[in-house]
Amino acid sequence: MAELKFRRFTLNQRIQHILFFVSFILLAYTGFPLKFPEEWWSHLMIESVGGFDNRTLIHHLSGLVMIGVSVYHVVFHILEKPRYDVLFNLKDLDDFRQQIKYYLRYSDEHPKFGRYTWKQKFEYFGAGFGAVIMGFTGLLMWQPFEAMKYFPIGLVQIANLFHTWEAVLASIAVFIGHFYDEHFDKFPNLSWLTGNIPEEELRHEHPLEYEEAMKNRVVPENIEHDKNNNILIVGFAKLIFTMIFVAICVWMLWISYNVLAEAIRTYIL
Repeated sequence: MAELKFRRFTLNQRIQHILFFVSFILLAYTGFPLKFPEEWWSHLMIESVGGFDNRTLIHHLSGLVMIGVSVYHVVFHILEKPRYDVLFNLKDLDDFRQQIKYYLRYSDEHPKFGRYTWKQKFEYFGAGFGAVIMGFTGLLMWQPFEAMKYFPIGLVQIANLFHTWEAVLASIAVFIGHFYDEHFDKFPNLSWLTGNIPEEELRHEHPLEYEEAMKNRVVPENIEHDKNNNILIVGFAKLIFTMIFVAICVWMLWISYNVLAEAIRTYIL
């Protein structure tokens, strides 16, 4: 039986997303060993990329890729027809209140989201804000002595602090928050590769967009999908994904604890 799917992301958007998250993962992978050089896993991570010089090269190149794709994304969406529905509005407040009521069982009605939920907007602008902070502070830290010719030394030191804290915050937001919402809860979610979203998912998570698409008869391709096939394969893959997801969550929480403890020792005690 054919399952109706809707086009969610264009090829251009998928390429941007892939470049952004690959550069982000490489930045995190090559950045945390520098922050926690005494940890046993830091030496393994540095060795896995061929040594400290390679680590530095990969980190810098990944940073340039993230800055480049971020600038391209902004320019592309300004020159293209802008999507104003990605901006926060009063309906997001109503949706948030309704979702809290729904979770607390004060209401049986789930909020009716459009193309973007309030959580997706937070993730989107959070990623943009993080890219700006990480990009600016990273450039200052790349050549700190050169930067001190144009900026006060205190600004460069603050940049180092912001770079570290934003890296931890962004990693927790992506590896725990984003992964849970978009992948763990909807495994396997392949929309980032195919650009398509199943009809049932669109109707459940974005009912207003679904109603608009059906009203305007915006019906994309039908793709054959047999739900009875590969149940064991999908189940096993979901088990492996769950184990990796839990391991990453524990690791990120441990890293955040270390950063917080270091900050308390340095700036409070």
